[in-house]
Amino acid sequence: MLNVAICDDDIRTTGELEMLIQKIAKHNFVDVEIEVFWDGKSLVEEISKGFCFDIIYLDIEMDNEDGISAARKIRIYDKNVLIIYVTGHENHMRESFSVRPFQFLVKPVNEQEMENCFKDAYEDVGDRNFYFQYSYQRVNYKVPIQDILYFQSSKRKILIVTERENLILYGKLNTIEESLKICKVSFLRVHQSYLVNYRHIEGQTYDFVVMDNGKRISISEDRRKMISEQYCSMEDTIRADR
Repeated sequence: MLNVAICDDDIRTTGELEMLIQKIAKHNFVDVEIEVFWDGKSLVEEISKGFCFDIIYLDIEMDNEDGISAARKIRIYDKNVLIIYVTGHENHMRESFSVRPFQFLVKPVNEQEMENCFKDAYEDVGDRNFYFQYSYQRVNYKVPIQDILYFQSSKRKILIVTERENLILYGKLNTIEESLKICKVSFLRVHQSYLVNYRHIEGQTYDFVVMDNGKRISISEDRRKMISEQYCSMEDTIRADR
């Protein structure tokens, strides 16, 4: 399901965009949920409450709050949503670069351009399977899964250790482990408190693994046999692929 927002103070425009998006989505076998906003303020308020959109079609010139101002506030809460400006004026493009717009569509929108843009956005959203997405202090983040060395839990906090930085979120390691089963990167639950990225294991012994940042992580006694079998199986798979 693709969550889409349309924000424009012209009711006729929002109606046309909504019908066009539904038509394009149906033609491309994509399920969409569309929500319409007639000013930037109400859109920002919805996002500030924690609602996440995949794509926002946003007008630049609106009376209550212009699209660029709204986008700056949206980026406080959501760093990753794709913002597509649908505007009758191209002179605001340079000013909008600071909010990282995905694309621009110029009114009146050509249906073929709209479909091409939708396909590009849908493909980009699909690529998020390669990211771990989470929310912390009401801000949405995404981290490339390939950069994550391991997750470490401590009470209600989860530490995400990456190649460049350490990040924090609130949650349960069991939930994270389950969510990562759909991605192509393998994670091993070597300990009740550790979930490690197989690709970043530099070495493995019977009772600990060595990560490529030098960190030694103990394998709990009840998991040693299982981890050894999983690790060997993954090594065999990689050798066969080579």
